[in-house]
Amino acid sequence: MDNRKKYRDKTRVDSACRVILDYILPGDVVNQFGDYESWQFWYAIGTWGIRKYQKKLFGEESNWKDDHTMLFLDEEHTLSVEPPKAILKPLKKYCLSNLSIYRLREMELKSEHIAKLKEAAEQIKGSDYDYGQLLDILINGIMGYEHQRRLSFFDFGRTRKVCSVGVRAAFERLYKTMINPDGEPPNKWLFDKMNPDKWPEEKIKNFKGTDVEATAPAHFANSDFFRSEFELIARFSGGEKISL
Repeated sequence: MDNRKKYRDKTRVDSACRVILDYILPGDVVNQFGDYESWQFWYAIGTWGIRKYQKKLFGEESNWKDDHTMLFLDEEHTLSVEPPKAILKPLKKYCLSNLSIYRLREMELKSEHIAKLKEAAEQIKGSDYDYGQLLDILINGIMGYEHQRRLSFFDFGRTRKVCSVGVRAAFERLYKTMINPDGEPPNKWLFDKMNPDKWPEEKIKNFKGTDVEATAPAHFANSDFFRSEFELIARFSGGEKISL
């Protein structure tokens, strides 16, 4: 059954939303995989690029298959940077997909923090999806620049983003404006320190943090490679919770 047909089943959608809402909280990161139709070749191309980069970066035993990242704000608003533009969409539009929920471990997000994330999401909403940035991430990874985006061949400017970069940008804005406003540049929050149990010493020695523009869905799914910034809360498929 294609996505359009299964989402017409209101009973199934309502049931899925109820189950997911028992687990998800505002500020949670939602990762998806494979949520597109076979004829949507542009998604297939993007998925191939993301997975190739992630598998190379984190290894075959990691969670490298996630191909889309979103930021849950409330039942009616989830930030999703997707082709052709970034949108805020309700849970009922993606509740039947293959999804994983990740929650920030370092602090409890309070109402004022969620308000700041919503403010950032509103600013990102309407941004064009950046296929060029996706290609840059892949090319930089192939050339060995796995954590920094040193080379830019297809940069179309600040008004374009890919999914995980948009979510990372919202968190970094929260950090810089509310959590650590007096920090020295580059003043980054997430994925800035490597876990020595996961990386060889040579990589740790040369690591200077993960650029916002180099952030992929697998960064949220494999944060134990860094400071374990996020924890897995639950996984769902077809609106049903599956075993972790």
